[in-house]
Amino acid sequence: MAFKKTVIHDPNSALANWDAAVDVCNFTGVTCDKQHHRVAQLSLNKTELVGLLSPILSNLTGLRILVIVGNHLFGKIPPEFCYLRRLHRLHIEGNNLHGSIPDSFALLSKLTRLLLNQNNLSGTLPPSLFSNCTLLHNIDFSNNFLTGEIPIEIGNCQALWNLNLYSNQLARQLPFSIANASQLYNIDVEYNFLFGELPSKLVGNLPELAFLHLSYNKMVSHDNNTNLDPFFIALGNCTKLLELELAGIGLGGRLPSSIGQLGVQLNYLLLQENQLFGSIPPNLANLSNLLVLNLTYNLLNGRIPTEISQLSSLQQLFLSHNLFTSAIPPVLGKFSSHLGLLDLSHNKFSGEIPAILGNLVRINYLFLNNNLLSGMIPPTLGQCIDLNELDLSYNRLTGSIPPELSERVIDPSLVRASRDQSPEVLKMWEVAIGELIELGILCTQDSPSTRPSMLDAADDLDRLKRYLCGDTTATFASSLGISSSTLGDD
Repeated sequence: MAFKKTVIHDPNSALANWDAAVDVCNFTGVTCDKQHHRVAQLSLNKTELVGLLSPILSNLTGLRILVIVGNHLFGKIPPEFCYLRRLHRLHIEGNNLHGSIPDSFALLSKLTRLLLNQNNLSGTLPPSLFSNCTLLHNIDFSNNFLTGEIPIEIGNCQALWNLNLYSNQLARQLPFSIANASQLYNIDVEYNFLFGELPSKLVGNLPELAFLHLSYNKMVSHDNNTNLDPFFIALGNCTKLLELELAGIGLGGRLPSSIGQLGVQLNYLLLQENQLFGSIPPNLANLSNLLVLNLTYNLLNGRIPTEISQLSSLQQLFLSHNLFTSAIPPVLGKFSSHLGLLDLSHNKFSGEIPAILGNLVRINYLFLNNNLLSGMIPPTLGQCIDLNELDLSYNRLTGSIPPELSERVIDPSLVRASRDQSPEVLKMWEVAIGELIELGILCTQDSPSTRPSMLDAADDLDRLKRYLCGDTTATFASSLGISSSTLGDD
Protein backbone atom coordinates (compact mmCIF):
# COMPACT_ATOMS: atom_id res chain seq x y z
CA MET A 1 0.00 0.00 0.00
CA ALA A 2 2.84 2.40 0.80
CA PHE A 3 4.38 1.71 -2.61
CA LYS A 4 1.10 2.64 -4.30
CA LYS A 5 1.27 6.08 -2.70
CA THR A 6 4.58 6.76 -4.46
CA VAL A 7 2.99 6.06 -7.87
CA ILE A 8 1.79 9.33 -9.38
CA HIS A 9 0.19 7.86 -12.50
CA ASP A 10 -1.30 4.44 -13.15
CA PRO A 11 -2.81 4.68 -16.66
CA ASN A 12 -3.75 1.01 -16.87
CA SER A 13 -5.12 0.76 -13.32
CA ALA A 14 -2.59 -1.95 -12.57
CA LEU A 15 -2.78 -1.19 -8.86
CA ALA A 16 -6.55 -0.77 -8.74
CA ASN A 17 -7.05 -3.65 -6.30
CA TRP A 18 -4.21 -2.58 -4.04
CA ASP A 19 -6.66 -1.67 -1.33
CA ALA A 20 -6.93 -2.18 2.42
CA ALA A 21 -10.05 -4.29 1.87
CA VAL A 22 -8.11 -6.79 -0.24
CA ASP A 23 -5.68 -9.39 1.06
CA VAL A 24 -2.18 -8.33 0.02
CA CYS A 25 -1.60 -11.78 -1.48
CA ASN A 26 -4.40 -11.03 -3.96
CA PHE A 27 -2.89 -7.75 -5.12
CA THR A 28 -2.09 -7.56 -8.83
CA GLY A 29 1.49 -8.70 -9.38
CA VAL A 30 1.92 -10.16 -5.91
CA THR A 31 2.69 -13.80 -5.15
CA CYS A 32 2.92 -14.98 -1.56
CA ASP A 33 4.78 -17.79 0.12
CA LYS A 34 1.98 -20.21 0.95
CA GLN A 35 3.68 -21.47 4.08
CA HIS A 36 4.37 -18.14 5.74
CA HIS A 37 1.86 -15.96 3.90
CA ARG A 38 4.58 -13.42 3.11
CA VAL A 39 5.14 -11.57 -0.17
CA ALA A 40 7.68 -13.64 -2.10
CA GLN A 41 7.33 -12.09 -5.55
CA LEU A 42 6.33 -8.72 -6.96
CA SER A 43 6.02 -8.53 -10.75
CA LEU A 44 4.75 -5.39 -12.47
CA ASN A 45 5.66 -5.77 -16.14
CA LYS A 46 4.96 -3.01 -18.65
CA THR A 47 2.16 -1.48 -16.61
CA GLU A 48 3.36 2.07 -17.50
CA LEU A 49 3.51 3.13 -13.87
CA VAL A 50 4.95 6.58 -13.27
CA GLY A 51 6.54 7.35 -9.95
CA LEU A 52 9.50 6.97 -7.65
CA LEU A 53 11.23 3.63 -7.17
CA SER A 54 10.60 3.78 -3.47
CA PRO A 55 12.84 2.31 -0.76
CA ILE A 56 9.62 1.25 0.95
CA LEU A 57 9.87 -2.01 -1.01
CA SER A 58 12.85 -2.94 1.17
CA ASN A 59 10.35 -3.71 3.93
CA LEU A 60 9.29 -6.83 2.00
CA THR A 61 12.11 -8.84 3.56
CA GLY A 62 10.68 -12.15 2.35
CA LEU A 63 10.90 -11.07 -1.28
CA ARG A 64 12.70 -13.51 -3.57
CA ILE A 65 11.78 -12.00 -6.94
CA LEU A 66 11.34 -8.31 -7.72
CA VAL A 67 10.41 -7.54 -11.32
CA ILE A 68 9.36 -4.00 -12.24
CA VAL A 69 10.09 -3.89 -15.95
CA GLY A 70 9.16 -1.45 -18.70
CA ASN A 71 7.59 1.26 -16.57
CA HIS A 72 8.44 4.92 -16.01
CA LEU A 73 9.90 4.76 -12.55
CA PHE A 74 12.48 7.41 -11.77
CA GLY A 75 14.96 8.30 -9.06
CA LYS A 76 17.95 6.34 -7.87
CA ILE A 77 18.08 2.65 -7.08
CA PRO A 78 17.44 2.59 -3.32
CA PRO A 79 20.50 1.31 -1.43
CA GLU A 80 17.97 0.02 1.12
CA PHE A 81 17.25 -2.85 -1.26
CA CYS A 82 20.24 -4.51 0.40
CA TYR A 83 17.82 -5.54 3.17
CA LEU A 84 16.12 -7.92 0.75
CA ARG A 85 18.56 -10.66 1.74
CA ARG A 86 16.42 -13.45 0.26
CA LEU A 87 16.31 -11.81 -3.17
CA HIS A 88 17.25 -14.12 -6.04
CA ARG A 89 16.13 -12.05 -9.01
CA LEU A 90 16.10 -8.27 -9.40
CA HIS A 91 14.73 -6.98 -12.71
CA ILE A 92 14.21 -3.23 -12.93
CA GLU A 93 15.14 -2.73 -16.57
CA GLY A 94 13.39 -0.34 -18.91
CA ASN A 95 12.73 2.52 -16.52
CA ASN A 96 14.13 6.04 -16.04
CA LEU A 97 16.43 5.36 -13.13
CA HIS A 98 19.65 7.32 -12.66
CA GLY A 99 22.60 7.37 -10.32
CA SER A 100 24.97 4.53 -9.60
CA ILE A 101 24.60 0.86 -8.75
CA PRO A 102 24.57 0.85 -4.93
CA ASP A 103 27.65 -0.64 -3.26
CA SER A 104 25.26 -2.13 -0.72
CA PHE A 105 24.08 -4.60 -3.37
CA ALA A 106 27.11 -6.65 -2.36
CA LEU A 107 24.98 -7.84 0.57
CA LEU A 108 22.50 -9.54 -1.79
CA SER A 109 24.54 -12.73 -1.80
CA LYS A 110 21.70 -14.91 -3.11
CA LEU A 111 21.24 -12.93 -6.32
CA THR A 112 21.29 -15.02 -9.49
CA ARG A 113 19.85 -12.49 -11.94
CA LEU A 114 20.53 -8.75 -11.93
CA LEU A 115 18.95 -6.89 -14.84
CA LEU A 116 19.33 -3.09 -14.75
CA ASN A 117 19.44 -2.45 -18.50
CA GLN A 118 17.74 0.41 -20.36
CA ASN A 119 17.96 3.03 -17.67
CA ASN A 120 20.19 6.08 -17.20
CA LEU A 121 22.59 4.63 -14.67
CA SER A 122 26.09 6.07 -14.36
CA GLY A 123 29.16 5.55 -12.23
CA THR A 124 31.40 2.52 -12.04
CA LEU A 125 30.74 -1.17 -11.54
CA PRO A 126 31.24 -1.92 -7.82
CA PRO A 127 33.89 -4.67 -7.43
CA SER A 128 32.28 -5.79 -4.17
CA LEU A 129 29.14 -6.75 -6.09
CA PHE A 130 31.05 -9.44 -7.97
CA SER A 131 33.14 -10.43 -4.95
CA ASN A 132 30.12 -11.31 -2.84
CA CYS A 133 27.30 -12.09 -5.29
CA THR A 134 29.05 -15.15 -6.65
CA LEU A 135 25.83 -16.93 -7.65
CA LEU A 136 25.10 -14.42 -10.40
CA HIS A 137 24.53 -16.13 -13.74
CA ASN A 138 22.66 -13.41 -15.65
CA ILE A 139 24.01 -9.84 -15.66
CA ASP A 140 22.50 -7.23 -17.96
CA PHE A 141 23.55 -3.61 -17.49
CA SER A 142 23.20 -2.67 -21.17
CA ASN A 143 22.05 0.71 -22.47
CA ASN A 144 23.21 2.83 -19.58
CA PHE A 145 26.08 5.29 -19.02
CA LEU A 146 28.36 3.19 -16.84
CA THR A 147 32.04 4.15 -16.82
CA GLY A 148 35.35 2.81 -15.59
CA GLU A 149 36.63 -0.70 -16.11
CA ILE A 150 35.08 -4.14 -15.82
CA PRO A 151 36.32 -5.29 -12.38
CA ILE A 152 38.60 -8.30 -12.26
CA GLU A 153 36.37 -9.56 -9.45
CA ILE A 154 33.77 -10.53 -12.05
CA GLY A 155 35.75 -13.76 -12.29
CA ASN A 156 34.22 -14.79 -8.95
CA CYS A 157 30.88 -15.29 -10.71
CA GLN A 158 31.77 -18.73 -12.00
CA ALA A 159 28.15 -19.62 -12.82
CA LEU A 160 27.83 -16.66 -15.19
CA TRP A 161 26.28 -17.50 -18.57
CA ASN A 162 25.15 -14.05 -19.77
CA LEU A 163 27.22 -10.86 -19.56
CA ASN A 164 25.58 -7.96 -21.36
CA LEU A 165 27.25 -4.56 -21.02
CA TYR A 166 26.20 -3.28 -24.45
CA SER A 167 26.19 0.49 -25.02
CA ASN A 168 27.90 1.99 -22.01
CA GLN A 169 31.13 3.95 -21.58
CA LEU A 170 33.32 1.22 -20.13
CA ALA A 171 37.04 1.38 -20.84
CA ARG A 172 40.27 -0.63 -20.60
CA GLN A 173 40.44 -4.34 -21.42
CA LEU A 174 38.21 -7.33 -20.90
CA PRO A 175 39.63 -9.00 -17.77
CA PHE A 176 40.93 -12.52 -18.31
CA SER A 177 39.24 -13.54 -15.05
CA ILE A 178 36.01 -13.84 -17.05
CA ALA A 179 37.45 -17.17 -18.21
CA ASN A 180 36.55 -18.57 -14.77
CA ALA A 181 32.94 -18.59 -16.00
CA SER A 182 33.45 -21.67 -18.13
CA GLN A 183 29.73 -21.91 -18.95
CA LEU A 184 29.57 -18.39 -20.37
CA TYR A 185 27.17 -18.35 -23.31
CA ASN A 186 26.96 -14.67 -24.24
CA ILE A 187 29.41 -11.76 -24.07
CA ASP A 188 28.09 -8.47 -25.41
CA VAL A 189 30.27 -5.43 -24.81
CA GLU A 190 29.53 -3.58 -28.05
CA TYR A 191 29.54 0.22 -28.13
CA ASN A 192 31.97 0.90 -25.30
CA PHE A 193 35.54 2.23 -25.10
CA LEU A 194 37.33 -1.06 -24.53
CA PHE A 195 40.79 -1.36 -26.04
CA GLY A 196 43.76 -3.69 -26.28
CA GLU A 197 44.42 -6.86 -28.23
CA LEU A 198 41.63 -9.20 -29.16
CA PRO A 199 41.01 -11.48 -26.15
CA SER A 200 42.33 -14.66 -27.75
CA LYS A 201 43.34 -16.36 -24.51
CA LEU A 202 40.02 -15.51 -22.92
CA VAL A 203 37.77 -16.87 -25.67
CA GLY A 204 39.92 -19.97 -25.99
CA ASN A 205 38.83 -20.89 -22.46
CA LEU A 206 35.10 -20.46 -23.07
CA PRO A 207 33.96 -23.63 -24.86
CA GLU A 208 30.24 -22.88 -24.39
CA LEU A 209 30.41 -19.41 -25.97
CA ALA A 210 27.67 -18.88 -28.57
CA PHE A 211 27.53 -15.07 -28.88
CA LEU A 212 30.61 -12.84 -28.95
CA HIS A 213 29.81 -9.19 -29.67
CA LEU A 214 32.81 -6.85 -29.48
CA SER A 215 31.83 -4.33 -32.16
CA TYR A 216 32.51 -0.60 -31.92
CA ASN A 217 35.32 -0.61 -29.41
CA LYS A 218 39.02 0.08 -30.05
CA MET A 219 40.65 -3.33 -30.21
CA VAL A 220 43.52 -4.50 -32.39
CA SER A 221 44.75 -7.80 -33.74
CA HIS A 222 48.03 -9.39 -32.66
CA ASP A 223 51.53 -8.36 -33.74
CA ASN A 224 50.82 -4.66 -33.91
CA ASN A 225 47.42 -5.07 -35.54
CA THR A 226 48.61 -7.27 -38.40
CA ASN A 227 47.80 -10.83 -37.33
CA LEU A 228 44.29 -12.20 -36.83
CA ASP A 229 45.35 -15.84 -36.89
CA PRO A 230 45.77 -16.39 -33.10
CA PHE A 231 42.31 -15.03 -32.41
CA PHE A 232 40.51 -17.18 -34.97
CA ILE A 233 42.49 -20.25 -33.91
CA ALA A 234 41.39 -19.64 -30.30
CA LEU A 235 37.79 -19.23 -31.43
CA GLY A 236 38.06 -22.66 -33.01
CA ASN A 237 37.59 -24.03 -29.47
CA CYS A 238 34.17 -22.35 -29.31
CA THR A 239 32.41 -25.06 -31.27
CA LYS A 240 28.95 -23.72 -30.37
CA LEU A 241 29.59 -20.20 -31.67
CA LEU A 242 26.55 -18.72 -33.44
CA GLU A 243 27.39 -15.02 -33.76
CA LEU A 244 30.73 -13.24 -34.08
CA GLU A 245 30.52 -9.45 -34.33
CA LEU A 246 33.78 -7.48 -34.63
CA ALA A 247 32.57 -4.47 -36.61
CA GLY A 248 34.16 -1.05 -36.35
CA ILE A 249 36.95 -1.83 -33.90
CA GLY A 250 39.90 -0.96 -36.15
CA LEU A 251 41.13 -4.48 -36.86
CA GLY A 252 44.00 -4.83 -39.28
CA GLY A 253 45.53 -7.80 -41.05
CA ARG A 254 44.53 -10.42 -43.57
CA LEU A 255 41.60 -12.73 -43.12
CA PRO A 256 43.41 -15.95 -42.16
CA SER A 257 42.51 -19.42 -43.35
CA SER A 258 41.73 -20.26 -39.73
CA ILE A 259 38.50 -18.33 -40.17
CA GLY A 260 37.17 -21.49 -41.74
CA GLN A 261 37.55 -23.28 -38.39
CA LEU A 262 34.91 -21.21 -36.63
CA GLY A 263 32.48 -24.09 -36.77
CA VAL A 264 29.54 -25.08 -38.87
CA GLN A 265 27.02 -23.59 -36.43
CA LEU A 266 28.08 -19.99 -37.07
CA ASN A 267 25.17 -17.89 -38.38
CA TYR A 268 26.45 -14.30 -38.26
CA LEU A 269 29.94 -13.07 -39.14
CA LEU A 270 30.17 -9.27 -39.01
CA LEU A 271 33.61 -7.79 -39.74
CA GLN A 272 32.62 -4.54 -41.44
CA GLU A 273 34.25 -1.14 -40.91
CA ASN A 274 37.77 -2.36 -40.21
CA GLN A 275 41.13 -2.31 -42.01
CA LEU A 276 41.19 -5.88 -43.29
CA PHE A 277 43.13 -6.40 -46.50
CA GLY A 278 43.98 -9.20 -48.89
CA SER A 279 41.54 -11.67 -50.37
CA ILE A 280 38.69 -13.71 -48.94
CA PRO A 281 40.09 -17.14 -47.98
CA PRO A 282 38.35 -19.94 -49.92
CA ASN A 283 37.82 -22.04 -46.80
CA LEU A 284 35.38 -19.44 -45.51
CA ALA A 285 33.01 -21.77 -47.35
CA ASN A 286 33.39 -24.21 -44.44
CA LEU A 287 30.93 -22.04 -42.50
CA SER A 288 28.06 -23.87 -44.13
CA ASN A 289 25.29 -22.49 -41.90
CA LEU A 290 26.25 -18.85 -42.30
CA LEU A 291 23.20 -16.58 -42.72
CA VAL A 292 24.84 -13.13 -42.79
CA LEU A 293 28.36 -12.24 -43.94
CA ASN A 294 29.32 -8.56 -43.71
CA LEU A 295 32.75 -7.42 -44.90
CA THR A 296 31.86 -3.90 -46.04
CA TYR A 297 34.17 -0.91 -45.58
CA ASN A 298 37.47 -2.77 -45.56
CA LEU A 299 40.46 -2.96 -47.92
CA LEU A 300 39.79 -6.42 -49.34
CA ASN A 301 40.85 -7.02 -52.91
CA GLY A 302 41.28 -9.67 -55.55
CA ARG A 303 38.49 -11.94 -56.67
CA ILE A 304 35.55 -13.37 -54.79
CA PRO A 305 36.41 -17.07 -54.41
CA THR A 306 34.11 -19.43 -56.28
CA GLU A 307 33.88 -21.55 -53.12
CA ILE A 308 31.64 -18.90 -51.60
CA SER A 309 28.73 -20.47 -53.46
CA GLN A 310 28.93 -23.36 -50.98
CA LEU A 311 27.37 -21.10 -48.35
CA SER A 312 23.99 -22.51 -49.28
CA SER A 313 22.13 -20.99 -46.31
CA LEU A 314 23.37 -17.44 -46.87
CA GLN A 315 20.65 -14.77 -46.69
CA GLN A 316 22.66 -11.54 -46.78
CA LEU A 317 26.06 -10.90 -48.37
CA PHE A 318 27.65 -7.47 -47.86
CA LEU A 319 30.91 -6.83 -49.74
CA SER A 320 30.56 -3.14 -50.62
CA HIS A 321 33.23 -0.45 -50.19
CA ASN A 322 36.24 -2.66 -50.80
CA LEU A 323 38.76 -3.02 -53.63
CA PHE A 324 37.49 -6.16 -55.35
CA THR A 325 38.36 -6.40 -59.03
CA SER A 326 37.72 -8.60 -62.08
CA ALA A 327 34.30 -9.89 -63.04
CA ILE A 328 31.38 -10.66 -60.76
CA PRO A 329 31.66 -14.45 -60.37
CA PRO A 330 28.69 -16.25 -61.95
CA VAL A 331 28.64 -18.66 -58.99
CA LEU A 332 26.81 -15.96 -57.03
CA GLY A 333 23.78 -16.94 -59.06
CA LYS A 334 23.74 -20.26 -57.20
CA PHE A 335 22.39 -18.60 -54.04
CA SER A 336 18.94 -19.12 -55.48
CA SER A 337 17.00 -20.46 -52.53
CA HIS A 338 17.74 -18.07 -49.66
CA LEU A 339 19.74 -14.98 -50.62
CA GLY A 340 17.70 -11.84 -49.98
CA LEU A 341 20.41 -9.18 -50.17
CA LEU A 342 23.56 -8.90 -52.29
CA ASP A 343 25.64 -5.73 -52.00
CA LEU A 344 28.71 -5.52 -54.26
CA SER A 345 28.60 -1.74 -54.64
CA HIS A 346 31.58 0.63 -54.43
CA ASN A 347 34.21 -1.78 -55.71
CA LYS A 348 36.07 -2.17 -59.02
CA PHE A 349 34.13 -5.03 -60.55
CA SER A 350 34.31 -5.03 -64.33
CA GLY A 351 32.80 -6.96 -67.21
CA GLU A 352 29.14 -7.72 -67.72
CA ILE A 353 26.47 -8.40 -65.14
CA PRO A 354 26.15 -12.21 -65.13
CA ALA A 355 22.80 -13.29 -66.55
CA ILE A 356 22.73 -16.09 -63.99
CA LEU A 357 21.97 -13.51 -61.27
CA GLY A 358 18.44 -13.84 -62.55
CA ASN A 359 18.36 -17.15 -60.66
CA LEU A 360 18.25 -15.19 -57.40
CA VAL A 361 14.50 -15.48 -57.26
CA ARG A 362 14.36 -14.59 -53.53
CA ILE A 363 16.52 -11.48 -53.79
CA ASN A 364 14.98 -8.32 -52.30
CA TYR A 365 17.94 -5.96 -52.56
CA LEU A 366 20.60 -6.02 -55.28
CA PHE A 367 23.26 -3.30 -55.23
CA LEU A 368 25.87 -3.28 -58.02
CA ASN A 369 26.32 0.47 -58.23
CA ASN A 370 29.65 2.35 -58.32
CA ASN A 371 31.67 -0.26 -60.17
CA LEU A 372 33.15 -0.57 -63.67
CA LEU A 373 30.46 -2.84 -65.09
CA SER A 374 29.77 -2.65 -68.81
CA GLY A 375 27.49 -4.19 -71.41
CA MET A 376 23.73 -4.47 -71.25
CA ILE A 377 21.45 -5.12 -68.32
CA PRO A 378 20.51 -8.81 -68.55
CA PRO A 379 16.76 -9.37 -69.07
CA THR A 380 17.03 -12.33 -66.70
CA LEU A 381 16.97 -9.90 -63.75
CA GLY A 382 13.26 -9.68 -64.45
CA GLN A 383 13.00 -13.19 -62.98
CA CYS A 384 13.83 -11.79 -59.54
CA ILE A 385 10.18 -11.63 -58.55
CA ASP A 386 10.79 -10.36 -55.01
CA LEU A 387 13.15 -7.54 -56.01
CA ASN A 388 12.39 -4.35 -54.06
CA GLU A 389 15.53 -2.31 -54.72
CA LEU A 390 17.97 -2.49 -57.61
CA ASP A 391 20.86 -0.05 -57.97
CA LEU A 392 23.03 -0.20 -61.10
CA SER A 393 24.04 3.45 -61.14
CA TYR A 394 27.56 4.77 -61.76
CA ASN A 395 28.70 2.00 -64.07
CA ARG A 396 29.37 1.83 -67.83
CA LEU A 397 26.22 0.03 -68.88
CA THR A 398 24.76 0.49 -72.34
CA GLY A 399 21.53 -0.37 -74.11
CA SER A 400 17.97 -0.03 -72.91
CA ILE A 401 16.16 -1.02 -69.76
CA PRO A 402 14.84 -4.56 -70.38
CA PRO A 403 11.03 -4.56 -70.25
CA GLU A 404 11.19 -7.67 -68.06
CA LEU A 405 12.98 -5.58 -65.47
CA SER A 406 10.94 -2.42 -65.93
CA GLU A 407 7.90 -4.20 -64.54
CA ARG A 408 9.78 -4.74 -61.27
CA VAL A 409 10.68 -1.10 -60.67
CA ILE A 410 7.46 0.72 -61.59
CA ASP A 411 4.50 1.25 -59.26
CA PRO A 412 2.36 -1.90 -59.74
CA SER A 413 -0.82 0.20 -59.89
CA LEU A 414 0.53 1.96 -62.97
CA VAL A 415 1.45 -1.35 -64.54
CA ARG A 416 -2.02 -2.77 -63.96
CA ALA A 417 -3.64 0.38 -65.31
CA SER A 418 -1.56 0.36 -68.47
CA ARG A 419 -2.39 -3.26 -69.18
CA ASP A 420 -6.07 -2.37 -69.27
CA GLN A 421 -5.60 0.24 -72.00
CA SER A 422 -5.79 0.15 -75.77
CA PRO A 423 -3.22 -1.68 -77.92
CA GLU A 424 -1.76 1.68 -78.91
CA VAL A 425 -0.98 2.51 -75.28
CA LEU A 426 0.41 -0.96 -74.62
CA LYS A 427 2.69 -0.58 -77.61
CA MET A 428 4.23 2.53 -76.09
CA TRP A 429 4.27 1.24 -72.52
CA GLU A 430 7.81 -0.14 -72.59
CA VAL A 431 9.19 3.11 -73.97
CA ALA A 432 7.36 5.11 -71.30
CA ILE A 433 8.86 3.06 -68.49
CA GLY A 434 12.32 3.42 -69.96
CA GLU A 435 11.88 7.19 -70.16
CA LEU A 436 10.73 7.29 -66.55
CA ILE A 437 13.82 5.45 -65.38
CA GLU A 438 16.03 7.71 -67.47
CA LEU A 439 14.42 10.73 -65.84
CA GLY A 440 15.43 9.26 -62.50
CA ILE A 441 18.99 8.86 -63.73
CA LEU A 442 19.13 12.49 -64.86
CA CYS A 443 17.82 13.66 -61.49
CA THR A 444 20.75 11.97 -59.74
CA GLN A 445 23.56 13.37 -61.87
CA ASP A 446 26.52 14.91 -60.03
CA SER A 447 26.56 18.12 -62.06
CA PRO A 448 23.65 20.50 -61.33
CA SER A 449 23.76 21.73 -64.92
CA THR A 450 22.72 18.29 -66.20
CA ARG A 451 19.86 17.83 -63.74
CA PRO A 452 16.32 19.00 -64.57
CA SER A 453 14.72 21.48 -62.21
CA MET A 454 12.29 20.23 -59.59
CA LEU A 455 9.39 21.83 -61.45
CA ASP A 456 10.37 20.25 -64.76
CA ALA A 457 10.81 16.84 -63.16
CA ALA A 458 7.44 17.08 -61.41
CA ASP A 459 5.78 18.10 -64.67
CA ASP A 460 7.38 15.17 -66.50
CA LEU A 461 6.29 12.72 -63.81
CA ASP A 462 2.72 13.97 -63.91
CA ARG A 463 2.67 13.66 -67.70
CA LEU A 464 4.05 10.12 -67.54
CA LYS A 465 1.51 9.06 -64.96
CA ARG A 466 -1.36 10.35 -67.09
CA TYR A 467 0.08 8.66 -70.14
CA LEU A 468 0.50 5.28 -68.43
CA CYS A 469 -3.05 5.50 -67.11
CA GLY A 470 -4.40 5.87 -70.64
CA ASP A 471 -4.44 9.58 -71.35
CA THR A 472 -3.30 9.40 -74.97
CA THR A 473 -3.56 13.19 -75.31
CA ALA A 474 -0.58 13.66 -72.98
CA THR A 475 2.52 14.66 -74.87
CA PHE A 476 5.35 12.37 -74.01
CA ALA A 477 8.78 11.72 -75.46
CA SER A 478 9.24 15.09 -77.11
CA SER A 479 8.39 16.95 -73.91
CA LEU A 480 10.87 14.98 -71.85
CA GLY A 481 13.72 15.49 -74.23
CA ILE A 482 15.69 12.82 -72.41
CA SER A 483 18.74 11.21 -73.95
CA SER A 484 21.26 9.22 -71.94
CA SER A 485 24.80 8.53 -72.94
CA THR A 486 24.64 5.16 -71.25
CA LEU A 487 21.07 3.99 -71.63
CA GLY A 488 19.18 4.43 -74.87
CA ASP A 489 16.65 2.72 -77.11
CA ASP A 490 17.70 -0.30 -79.13
